[in-house]
Amino acid sequence: MHGTHRLARRMTAASVAVILAAALAGCSSSSSTPAASAAAPSGSAAAPSGSAAAPSAGSTEPFTIRVAFGSTGEAVDGVFTELKTAYEAKYPGRTVEIVVQEDDTYETIGLNNLLTSRNAPDAYFEWPGARLATKVTDGYGADLTAAVADPRFTSRLDPAAYAGMVIDGKTYMIPWSGDVTNVFWYNKALFAEHGWTPPATWDEFMALCAAIKAAGLTPIIDGNKDLWPIGSIASHLAERTVGNDAYMAAIRGEQPMNSPEMVAAFGKIQELAQNGYINKGVNALPDDQATTQFLLGKSAMIGIGSWLVSDQLTQAPDLQLGYFNMPTFPGAGDPKSVLGVSTGFAVNAHSEHPDAAIDFLAMLVAPEWSKRFAEEGLTPMTIDPFAGVDADPNTVSLATLLSTAPVKVTPADNLSVQRAAEFYGAAAAVVGGLKTPQEALDAAQKRVEQLPK
Repeated sequence: MHGTHRLARRMTAASVAVILAAALAGCSSSSSTPAASAAAPSGSAAAPSGSAAAPSAGSTEPFTIRVAFGSTGEAVDGVFTELKTAYEAKYPGRTVEIVVQEDDTYETIGLNNLLTSRNAPDAYFEWPGARLATKVTDGYGADLTAAVADPRFTSRLDPAAYAGMVIDGKTYMIPWSGDVTNVFWYNKALFAEHGWTPPATWDEFMALCAAIKAAGLTPIIDGNKDLWPIGSIASHLAERTVGNDAYMAAIRGEQPMNSPEMVAAFGKIQELAQNGYINKGVNALPDDQATTQFLLGKSAMIGIGSWLVSDQLTQAPDLQLGYFNMPTFPGAGDPKSVLGVSTGFAVNAHSEHPDAAIDFLAMLVAPEWSKRFAEEGLTPMTIDPFAGVDADPNTVSLATLLSTAPVKVTPADNLSVQRAAEFYGAAAAVVGGLKTPQEALDAAQKRVEQLPK
């Protein structure tokens, strides 16, 4: 669930296939087999009613609910195991099966496969916006409007936390975690050893990368096998260049994706690649492997989201990390904008036990569990996310960065999954040296023009 997280992260399997075939011209990407745990068959689901009115509330027979998400690392996954135990103690006769998949598998094909399986989840992690809307349209999103009026939710969640989770006046998701989707993290020890300082401007950033390369180190590592890591950087560069309204209009198909300004934004991705400031084979490397290599000191920086804190606490607890937001450069966007989004859990409209699933989600946002998730490096979307928590300083700092940002930039795949797939594919083609910015965006624009309006 870097995934919580990976807003981006966030393309359908079909979209990935299109990009890999068309934009990367022969490069391939594979997904691992979904790792859902085995469970006793529950039988076929009843036809969905669209709302979460449930038979489970008065049920006296033991039953199991399934909660699905992509892994956010051992620490956070472990909190879900604790929550499962507490839930089962509070509600005798109920069993929770935690279904955890590798995060990129979950984002691309895993969740869709789970939802169409015999043992579909009753509650599942999802991103707001376009992905959630698709689940609702396909009949997998229960109407939670009445449920969120419960004090268990109203006392814990500000109405603003539901941004992107309300469709046609109905609420379909419970907010869980907020993420800054991309900043540049750096190894403080390496920076101190060489006298490097975080850059404020793009020119300073390029000078820093040149100095790191001259020292014999890889300036930036990223794993773009699933396209969203560089796609996230491209999203922020585009917003900073053309402005937030124009960026969103381009992704939604209301303006061309290949405008001169968008080409200029992609020119900065080309600058990173052509100067050797980003790792070779970036499009073949999975993001989790890139993270591990960074945490092992194989590069000075990585472009990734706030969930890196959880990985760092688990894999390299003694490593000191710092971060900086996208460096500034002249453009129509806000120089202090932040790329980020909230995430949450939906309830399956086919669930035989939606009330029980809602009870689980109510515990998810309760004070004691918000605290546990915050302790493991997440930023809960609750009203008091760090109350009584000895939280990692970077987690608190990133939460402040996101909450005080003058402009919150939505990753492209939260605006339009299909158009984002083309946009991310164009960014991958540029960072991989396969196409120029103009060629990549011309090809993407040609394909998006064929998409339904």
